[in-house]
Amino acid sequence: MIRGCIASSSSANDSFPRWTTRTSNLTALICLSRPSSSPPRPALPPEIILQILSHPTRWLLTHAESTSGIHVSNQEIPIVALPPLTAHEVKWLRRLVFRFRSKDQGFSWDRHNHGTYAGSWTWFEAALRGDGPMGTRDDPDLHVRTKWELQRNRHAGTQFEDYEVVFEHGDARMTELKAAMKEGDVVQLRACARQLKQQKY
Repeated sequence: MIRGCIASSSSANDSFPRWTTRTSNLTALICLSRPSSSPPRPALPPEIILQILSHPTRWLLTHAESTSGIHVSNQEIPIVALPPLTAHEVKWLRRLVFRFRSKDQGFSWDRHNHGTYAGSWTWFEAALRGDGPMGTRDDPDLHVRTKWELQRNRHAGTQFEDYEVVFEHGDARMTELKAAMKEGDVVQLRACARQLKQQKY
């Protein structure tokens, strides 16, 4: 699953059928700014007020998810992707949340690394793809502007595990993504494996 959070201070986007809204911290700021009768409430520090004001008055959310199982062997497979982003969404994108459940093939000759994330050749990655056809097996990165490794599976793991990776506004990955992103681009979640018999579901 991928969820994108886009900042907005206008209700003009309420017509988008895929959006839902969430109350922001602006209401909290208004309440905290009101004088208290008894006992007197101390004034908020200026840096706290600035942090609150820097948040949007509302969030617009878009997401995409897949519940079907997959099997990956020596390739990269796009699992799910957000709808192409508009210029407004690209500008105000503030958070990306990737959630997935996966496991390694359950065996390997490298017993020293069993149960760790070292030496694992199955993983998930996020990719920013420009407008164009999907990549092929021979060229999975066709039209991919940039990509990031999100999580390796536990080496030779036999149990499914749940993972969540978040790109937050201001962190290095989100800054790189925003610098490369253009209107119409698509954010993908991809399952990857290297070498034969490496599997992931």
